[in-house]
Amino acid sequence: MPAPRAAPQDDPGSASAFAVNTDEQDLAPREGRALRDRALRPGRNQAEREQVMTVDQNALILHQYDISPYSEKIRGALGLKGLTWWACNQPSIMPKPDLIALTGGYRRIPVLQIGGDIYCDSELILDEIERRFPAPSIFACGRATAETYRLWADEKLFPTVVGLLFSGDWDVSEAFIADRSALRGRPFDPEAFRAAIPSLTDALHRHLRLLEMQLENGNAFLAGEQPSAADLQVFHNLAFMRWGKGGTTALLDQHPGLRAWEARMRAIGHGIRHDIGKDDALRVAREAPISAAVGGARVSYQINDANSSPIAGRLVAEDAQRVSILLENPTVGTVVVHLPATGGRLHRLD
Repeated sequence: MPAPRAAPQDDPGSASAFAVNTDEQDLAPREGRALRDRALRPGRNQAEREQVMTVDQNALILHQYDISPYSEKIRGALGLKGLTWWACNQPSIMPKPDLIALTGGYRRIPVLQIGGDIYCDSELILDEIERRFPAPSIFACGRATAETYRLWADEKLFPTVVGLLFSGDWDVSEAFIADRSALRGRPFDPEAFRAAIPSLTDALHRHLRLLEMQLENGNAFLAGEQPSAADLQVFHNLAFMRWGKGGTTALLDQHPGLRAWEARMRAIGHGIRHDIGKDDALRVAREAPISAAVGGARVSYQINDANSSPIAGRLVAEDAQRVSILLENPTVGTVVVHLPATGGRLHRLD
């Protein structure tokens, strides 16, 4: 792996929609916490955990929580590139006043902050990390291959994992259930997951067997001898399984063909991690120079969530991948929020 150097709809179903609030970690059983802690401290690039009170304006600040699977995807990308970054832990359920102030209304995790540029959605974040730090490429597998793995993992594997974990393999509070029901626009119902355990179990074994078959050619990683976005799109799902109480992990362990690949992915690590508080992250945004010209048409971006408020500001840029909106508020000053073009609807107000 390279030596560490200083320095985008995520959670489709959603990762932030299903991970337990880090402020409620006492809900996780002891064995689940132990598995999680081992998974979050892997490899020779293991991060130093220290509070950093001042950071450079080019610092990578990841707004996340440790048991968010889609945050794990981004942490893996930071590890693959050997980057230094700062973790700003956010709650997983509303209210999230600091995050909402920063994004203008986007509530999902993760969010990447670089100075006054705010990147929402894990796929957009991956693209921005690749643009700023092109070597080693996380897209050595090819963009089409990476997107194929993403679609399969998000639409097939992840919902199966969610159903099994929340059928009783992960304890959640009533507040968590209410929050996820509001986000989804339909009930988040552990009882329904429990009723579906037989079909979910069968589906999980089919999905994991496909991964085993992909590795039977002797390659170290899913798309060849080097780790890539193909692996990142899948691995966070297996990490999520291992953060439960043990039932879903037992199903995973019935697939020994994945163990060596899992170990290689954990060995990549998360780069060099430092911790930063919410107040300090907001201060970085307030003090950052403006990277885009003030002006443009007034617009509103409505996220594809059931209960999200529109993000209103002035349009800076728009293309097939992203929409960039300039926001101003007293908490963060002036920032540019970058959003996935396919993650919501843009309305022109002028």
